[in-house]
Amino acid sequence: MAEQVDNDIDTIEDDGTRQGFVSERGPFEINANPKVNPPFPREQIPVDGVAAGFAHEPLAEKFGEAESRQKIGEMVKAGTPGASTTPLLMQDGPNGMSLVHVWFGANFPLFRHSHPQYGDCLYYVIAGEITMGARKLGAGSTIFVPNGQPYKYTAGPAGVELLEFRAGGGVEGAPGMKLDETSLDSIQRIIDGCHENESLWQAPERMGDTALRQAEIDGRTA
Repeated sequence: MAEQVDNDIDTIEDDGTRQGFVSERGPFEINANPKVNPPFPREQIPVDGVAAGFAHEPLAEKFGEAESRQKIGEMVKAGTPGASTTPLLMQDGPNGMSLVHVWFGANFPLFRHSHPQYGDCLYYVIAGEITMGARKLGAGSTIFVPNGQPYKYTAGPAGVELLEFRAGGGVEGAPGMKLDETSLDSIQRIIDGCHENESLWQAPERMGDTALRQAEIDGRTA
C-alpha cells in the first residue's frame, strides 16, 4: 500500500528549516509499482454466509431470507475467479480519497448494486471494455456514479481493468454494498453467465495487461 514520504518533497525555507506539506487528507504518499492482487480463492467462499456482506432486504422480503442468502452466495462463488480488487490508496476521514484497481474477466456479468456508504465514484477504464446499457465503453472512458445510484455492466471479450476513485461524501451507517437485483431469476442468469465464461478468465499479472488481449481481439498490435 501507500508509503508516506517526506524526505524528498520538503521545502527548504530561507532560514534552513524544512517545511513539509500535509493536507486534511494526510501527508505526501507513494505507492510504487503495485502488483495486481489475484482473485480470491473460490473454495474459501462460504455460500451460506457471504450474503451478510450485502444489504438485500427487498429481495428477502419478496423471496424469503434463506432462499435469497443461498442465491447470493452462489452468485458470489460463481464470479469470484473472474474478479480482483487491488487497493492503491486508502485514506481515513470523511473526505479521505481512495483509489482501487479492479479487474473483471471476459464477459463477466457484474450484478446491479450500489455503495451508499462510500460516496460518489469515478471509474476510469484502463484497458478492455464494458457494455453498460446500449453503450460500449473502451479504454479512456469515464463513468461518474452519484452516491447510492445502482449500476451494472458486462465486461468485454478481453475483460476489463478499471480505476475506481472516491473522495468521501458517503452516508455514515449506510450499507457498503447493496444488492439491487430484483429477482432470484436475474441472479441465476448472472450465475449462468459466470459459469459459461469462466474458461475465458485470465487475471492480468500487471496492470494494463488486458490491453494486450484487447489488441489481439481487435487484430492489431499493442
